Amino acid sequence: MNACRIAYLTADAGIPPDSAKGASVHFRELARAFARLGVPLDVFLAREGDVSGFRPHRAQTVPTPRAPGLVGEVVQLCHNEAMLAALQESGPHAAVYERLSLFGAAGLAHAHALGVPFAVEVNAPLWREAAAYRSLHLREAGRGVCLDTLRLADRVFVVSRALGDELAEAGVSPERIEVLGNGADLARFRNATPAPKPPALVGRPTLVFLGSMKPWHGVGFLLTAFAALRRRIPCGLWIVGDGPEHDAVAAAARAMPHDIVWSGAVGHEEVPAILAAADLTVAPYTALSPAYFSPLKIVEALAAGSPLLASRVPCVLETLRDFRPRGLFEADDVDDFVRAAEDALRNPEPVPASLIEDLDWTSKAARIARALRVDTGAMLHSQEVTHG
Repeated sequence: MNACRIAYLTADAGIPPDSAKGASVHFRELARAFARLGVPLDVFLAREGDVSGFRPHRAQTVPTPRAPGLVGEVVQLCHNEAMLAALQESGPHAAVYERLSLFGAAGLAHAHALGVPFAVEVNAPLWREAAAYRSLHLREAGRGVCLDTLRLADRVFVVSRALGDELAEAGVSPERIEVLGNGADLARFRNATPAPKPPALVGRPTLVFLGSMKPWHGVGFLLTAFAALRRRIPCGLWIVGDGPEHDAVAAAARAMPHDIVWSGAVGHEEVPAILAAADLTVAPYTALSPAYFSPLKIVEALAAGSPLLASRVPCVLETLRDFRPRGLFEADDVDDFVRAAEDALRNPEPVPASLIEDLDWTSKAARIARALRVDTGAMLHSQEVTHG
């Protein structure tokens, strides 16, 4: 009997179960937080991969067939049938929690058929993001499926106020919208032993950029700004990750081999130790960075207690709440980057404990459980009795 389990799903074929990309980390870490609360999940993803990272939950993939362009979007719409069948076969469920995806309607259908609470997590206005950064042929259909899902949900969790405002303007009831930004497993970040710095950077203050090098991450600006900083003080830049700026980073590392080290992508399990080794964690978002997202690299740097060197853009400022560290600089401004870096290196300041505590994934999972009317205390007590 599975009636006490929550169905946790994403129909986004761009989220592998075992990847180090931000969306995969977010999806996986939230499942682990539910496990710490004693809430059992049935997990469903639309991309093939290793699901062992979701233990002790039950997890499966229901892979969406891949096809390019318009055909691929039609395939995604049709894939709802397979996802719904998987949900029904594993059910019944006490509630359904879904990470919103373009064309995904199976979670809503499953929850309504059972008459159980249905909550949705929204990380971006997907229809707008896909049209801007990839391609979207069925734009109105994608937007319509997303908004219908959100309008019919019992609760809508958004990662930022800006995203909540946009959804409210699109017709989602403001009373059902709740802001719930990205989080971190605080114990893993607090207890991390610093990773060894690359040999070329030992003995000097080291700036660490860790991420996927998307267009708005500001990697091109960072390379220019770091060169200006390096002319003023001895320091190093350690770039960890991969993405569209691959060639520019590789060229910079070849041009400044004693100052810039590029390590490529790493597994998420290595991130806490790398951030613990940073003298500054750098997040140089451009002025064109979307205001609607919740920057995981900022969240995890705060969790690690790493001093920040970050651009003063809305998504960063919202994550920092009232905290304004010395390492903030105006986006795309090299001179202000250099000023902020020198100030932050000379005068490191602690991250407020209250800000760190609010980033805890477990407390965020508890908020979701309450919205789904799940009694986590009773579940933990049941487990203690069962295993006692």
